[in-house]
Amino acid sequence: MLTLFLVEKLGDSAAIEVDGDEAHHAIKVLRIKTGEEILVSDGAGNWVRASVENIDKKSFSAKVLERGSQQMKSPKLVVVQGLPKSDRVKEAIEILVESGVDLIIPWQAERSISKWQKDSLSKWQSAAIAATKQSRRFRTPEIIEELSLSELLEIESETGAILVMHESATTKLSEVVTSKFSELTEIIIVIGPEGGISESELALLQSSRAHIVGLGPEVFRSAHAGGAALSAVSALIGRW
Repeated sequence: MLTLFLVEKLGDSAAIEVDGDEAHHAIKVLRIKTGEEILVSDGAGNWVRASVENIDKKSFSAKVLERGSQQMKSPKLVVVQGLPKSDRVKEAIEILVESGVDLIIPWQAERSISKWQKDSLSKWQSAAIAATKQSRRFRTPEIIEELSLSELLEIESETGAILVMHESATTKLSEVVTSKFSELTEIIIVIGPEGGISESELALLQSSRAHIVGLGPEVFRSAHAGGAALSAVSALIGRW
């Protein structure tokens, strides 16, 4: 499988130059060689397959062999992630990205142990970029600033659905999500923090026509639940 590199912009020329951190990683860590084929994407769906032609100390150039564009899939898969413990953030983001998330909304729930800091957004975005390359995605998931639950519900679409993963739910996820969900514009999956979703938060979600569903008898870590939910939803709507 070809290695994927991300750049800010893909031009339309016959050759592309990669510099900065991506070039440093390619040259010093991966030790790419001339003639090696790679993938380069702008993280917005556009990509090229290219052959490395010239390697300098801080950059390299490659000849474009093929171009393509990965369209945004529908419905949009959104995960509202209760802030995990600080040592679990990277793990949570990696699993979400690998599982096909389109948008991640950090959520400082009532029972969240961690707090949203000034540099949290940049750290989450950096983790998402790294996971995008590892999983060979051509679209980097969007991450927006932490929202309160009420703010989230205000922007929720009429043509979308909210699925709340909760261990006490009496309804299975598979009893709610069907192939008809593929016709929605977005599916929002709500994952609570390690301490769980509070009763008041659950009541607010229920009042906003959210589906409270379970992922089976086992209890997932907060950092793992989003990936499991995305996988199940993707299979149920026919994406997988």
